[in-house]
Amino acid sequence: MKTYKDLYRKFCKGNTTIPIFLQPFWLDTVADAWDVLLEVEGTHNETIVAVLPYCIKGNIITKRIYLPDVSFYQSIYFIKKITVQQQQQIAVSLFAKIPFTLKSYFKFIPECTKINLTTLGYKKEIYTTYALQNSKSYVLNKHHQRQVQKGVKQQYHIKESKNLNASYELIEDTFLRKNIKPKLSLSMYQQINTVVQKYHCGQILDCVDKDKNLLATILFVEDNACIYYLFSGYNINFKNSGAITFLLHHIIQQAIEKGKTFNFCGSSNKNIANYFVGFGAQPMEIPIWKKGIL
Repeated sequence: MKTYKDLYRKFCKGNTTIPIFLQPFWLDTVADAWDVLLEVEGTHNETIVAVLPYCIKGNIITKRIYLPDVSFYQSIYFIKKITVQQQQQIAVSLFAKIPFTLKSYFKFIPECTKINLTTLGYKKEIYTTYALQNSKSYVLNKHHQRQVQKGVKQQYHIKESKNLNASYELIEDTFLRKNIKPKLSLSMYQQINTVVQKYHCGQILDCVDKDKNLLATILFVEDNACIYYLFSGYNINFKNSGAITFLLHHIIQQAIEKGKTFNFCGSSNKNIANYFVGFGAQPMEIPIWKKGIL
């Protein structure tokens, strides 16, 4: 008998409407393990109304639902257009069916902000991301303008990364300089690169100068609606190059041309948030739902 996971895999094949972080190929790559619950209808349960994929880690004693560091969302998603009231009913029904875990963590997509899980014992937090939702809001502040102009004058070149070890080292060093453990390993970085190339859903881009010095690197992924800025790093020997800004300017232009939202994927750091605002990005609140017995 086919499982919900089997049905979901079949449904997602060739279906580009599903957000990237909920896609089976992404979950297979980034999660320790994952499963999915479905709301179906029809005589033979042939129509999927809603999906709830979730990532799992730990053993029987420590089992928990978690959000991988390389994913931005973990959320219910509605395939069929239904009312907010119907969404609420289905959400409560699906979340109530999640197997017991010590902890659960979900970060909802913007379309699901009105769902309320408090009756199931979940607690809500608000996370702020920053996004450019249309070309009209894209206005560089003076600092960013200077950085982009510097890149043009000094003949910076943007290309797909061919040396993942070198580009990963820039990302790793950027974390370590802040005394933060890197949120992804070289192995995961390589796997993500393989996946985004196979499914044409993102890139790792390098910025080099006219002398071919590697200045900065950036990893972004995308789906039908949005481009997500996940990780970047810069060369400390060229820390004033402005290469990260130059790269972001380039990718934002791609998002505008494709008619997609550009999501900076948030930050609780005020300085970083102000940096995002310097591109014209607007704050966007996202609900996080947590549950735990400890």
